[in-house]
Amino acid sequence: MNPQDTNNLFKKYLSSFISLVFCLFLSPLIAETKSYNVPSPPDMLEQRIELVEPEGSLSLAEALSLALLHNPTLQEFAWEIRINDVKTLRAGLLPNPELGIEAENFLGSRNKRDFDQTETTVSISQLFELGGKRAKRKALAMTERDLALWDYETRRLDIIYQVAARYIKVVANQARLNLAVETTDVAEEIFNTVVARVKAGKVSPLEQSKSRVELAKARLNKARILRELVSNKQNLAAVWGSIKPLFKEVSGDLFAVQAVPEFSDLLTRLNNNPDLARWTAEIESYRNAIALAKAQKIPNITFMAGGRHFADNDDFAAVAGISAPLFIFDNKQTGVDEAQMVLTQAMQKQQTAKVAIRSLLIDNYQRLQMSLTEITALHDEVLPSARAAFKAVKVAYRLGEIGSLDLLDAQRTLFRSGSEHLEALAVFQLNVAKIERLIGGVLNPSSEKTNETTQ
Repeated sequence: MNPQDTNNLFKKYLSSFISLVFCLFLSPLIAETKSYNVPSPPDMLEQRIELVEPEGSLSLAEALSLALLHNPTLQEFAWEIRINDVKTLRAGLLPNPELGIEAENFLGSRNKRDFDQTETTVSISQLFELGGKRAKRKALAMTERDLALWDYETRRLDIIYQVAARYIKVVANQARLNLAVETTDVAEEIFNTVVARVKAGKVSPLEQSKSRVELAKARLNKARILRELVSNKQNLAAVWGSIKPLFKEVSGDLFAVQAVPEFSDLLTRLNNNPDLARWTAEIESYRNAIALAKAQKIPNITFMAGGRHFADNDDFAAVAGISAPLFIFDNKQTGVDEAQMVLTQAMQKQQTAKVAIRSLLIDNYQRLQMSLTEITALHDEVLPSARAAFKAVKVAYRLGEIGSLDLLDAQRTLFRSGSEHLEALAVFQLNVAKIERLIGGVLNPSSEKTNETTQ
């Protein structure tokens, strides 16, 4: 048989042998992997919805919708979920086979200095994981995906709170601006009255100077609040990625004071907080990590099969083998110990998180109660008395019974009380938003509200 025929015969037998090994060892494994489908990423068109800036009056629902659609950080967390989907699929895949080619007995001395006595082996080896490692690895990846979902929910509630807080600031600024306009109008009215009385020779020109100072302060305060309003509108629009907001005003009602539920009811609803709820998935993740670490203590087995060609007599022979690691120096127990310690640490962190969030709820609930008490006192007692006093002082001033200092002092008292009332309302609404972030829902699901006005 000539060398060409020998090579052709070798290739024929080798090809047939590899095909046989492929069918026996690898076909069932590859068939199992065909059921895996990588999920499609989020539709890029959905991620690039054109931002249409609202004009006119903006409601809280519209602001929340814009933020949830266009906030870039929230979209990053959505992609993190997709990435974990792919990681879960990868964790469940089988290990790849390995092709090996080995040549022996060539380029040596004497009769082995050429390729006449070369032994060529072609083999395929496949690693078989024992102890359910693949299933446990996939379970761990699935719990990590659950954590990504909880992280998304946490960030979503953060965005909702951020929008609510900035929206409340704009609402409060609008109310402060209305009060500042009213204060300026009253200061101008007083100034004009004092000017007329000075011209009539009834009061000293010094009173005109004092009333002019009050008018200038009122105008400066109005300008400052107007600048704050513009800044707060920009901060609100920045949540949905807008640079220059087009809306003119927000439609929120600062004076809509909600009924405060019992603390025990809020404490029960604290389980809806994703910062606490995520710990269930995190603890499960660490348990899965322990299971995987225990499985790693079971050695894997690698099967090998192939064919060998002997160049000296042109013979062929099959080769097969099995190998497994010997856990002599590292029995993988340290991995189990570490995973168990991490689980114990996570349980301690869970308790710490519970205590911290409950403390936040207690603190914000107390602040809510204090601001409600302050609102009630200002609305029911302080403001009515300040209005009545200012009205009486105005009449007495026109009659010449008192001087302008008493009039200006009554004016300051009235509008300082109004400003304190607005601040208390703003603090109340902000504390409501903080508590709703902690309980993961609205303060009163029944939407009970009492309209409290300053009129």
